[in-house]
Amino acid sequence: MVFYESSHRIAESLADMAAIFGGERPAVLARELTKLFETVLDGDLAGLLAKVEADENQRKGEFVVMVQGAGDDEEAQLAHGRRVYAKLSEHLPPSTAAKLAAELTGAPRKALYGS
Repeated sequence: MVFYESSHRIAESLADMAAIFGGERPAVLARELTKLFETVLDGDLAGLLAKVEADENQRKGEFVVMVQGAGDDEEAQLAHGRRVYAKLSEHLPPSTAAKLAAELTGAPRKALYGS
């Protein structure tokens, strides 16, 4: 996905993207393309937001944000299931956390249990 954004909305847009797509979604932030102060930052949405908020110079100019699309492959589904399982297991017994994580993500319960 490709987004064009202005300097006065870039931080808010990155925050919205991180909230909607997930802060761990890979992305690239290109600023002032073909100009003297061109910069290209890559990482995940949460990291890009942190860089933009920490450096005032990264909030100047015109921006192109490229966000990786959601994958439909089994590895991505299992990775998402493991992240959900890790959070749930902080508060629930492992078997219950694995069952809920599997229901929420579609990842196989047995692959999540104990991960």
